[in-house]
Amino acid sequence: MSAMEFGTFHLYSKPDWMSDRDVIHGELEQAVWAEELGFESVWVAEHSARVYGIVGAAQVSLAAIAARTSRIRIGTAVTRAALHHPLHVAEDLAYVDVLSDGRLDWGIGKGYDPLEFSTYGVDYEERDERWEEAIDIVTDVWRDGHIAYEGKHYQIPEMELFPKPLQKPTPPLFLMVSKSDESVEFAARRLWPCVFGQGPDWDDTKHKMELYRETASRAGHSNEDVEAAAQKCAQLKQIHVAPTTEQAQKEYKRGLMWYFETSRNRQMFGFKRETQPYEYYLEHRNVMLGSPQTLIETLEAFSEHTSISNVHCWFNCGGPPREQVRASMEMFSQEVMPHFQTRAS
Repeated sequence: MSAMEFGTFHLYSKPDWMSDRDVIHGELEQAVWAEELGFESVWVAEHSARVYGIVGAAQVSLAAIAARTSRIRIGTAVTRAALHHPLHVAEDLAYVDVLSDGRLDWGIGKGYDPLEFSTYGVDYEERDERWEEAIDIVTDVWRDGHIAYEGKHYQIPEMELFPKPLQKPTPPLFLMVSKSDESVEFAARRLWPCVFGQGPDWDDTKHKMELYRETASRAGHSNEDVEAAAQKCAQLKQIHVAPTTEQAQKEYKRGLMWYFETSRNRQMFGFKRETQPYEYYLEHRNVMLGSPQTLIETLEAFSEHTSISNVHCWFNCGGPPREQVRASMEMFSQEVMPHFQTRAS
């Protein structure tokens, strides 16, 4: 099997015991740790009017991370393309690409929360139309360096983009998928890798990867290109590692339970709608808590079952203590990652 790569995921959640400053400085610090510890990428989410995610525009966080790092790739998970003016998105992310010397990955999503749409004054029913127009505008202006656009929702007179992204023809695009097969097909026809949220369980992830390959092949892409794109697909996992599985489960409980008790869209992410006891989450295979050996065995089984080669690790779900996050990241880096970097292809 091929080597696996690991990134980190950052939601910027604010539980009651943390201040805004605690959250923002802590997430930035952990992104710097990720580079120091050999992770391949950092992925930053954006939300509005929700305490589980207090950053409204991922590009602000990405710029700070880009200025503090030199190697690690930095991605949006996601840019809610239907909510932002696409020209602002193109300008801001091009700036991040230049600032980072070409390390930007653009993860795109429609947005799923009607409250967030209402806070921006955007009709939730228009999200599909706005999303597609926004993607066209951003990718066109990145590729050509100028644009004139006349659409249903956006009208842009002839203009030149400043700054222009370093990566050509555009920074890599990823489609973020919560549960929709239609989104998988949309990405596969364009050979955009998918990044799956927590929603798809192992069987559904396997199905979606098979659908991705089948759809991309039917669209006329070569087997080599299809497999290269599939190997870039990834999934988000809540992960914590400690010397023993019992310790890992004990340490992760407070943050995880706060998150699931606070979030009202559990069902969308593959969990039961009603609040569940902690034992339910321990048995859910998208929550990976344990000793290094337990994590190795779990990730091996996950990769073999689904064909996913990349995992974005959510170490700090629900605002756990700083020292706990650092210890988990270090142990994962030193005792789990090397196994997957050296396994035979």
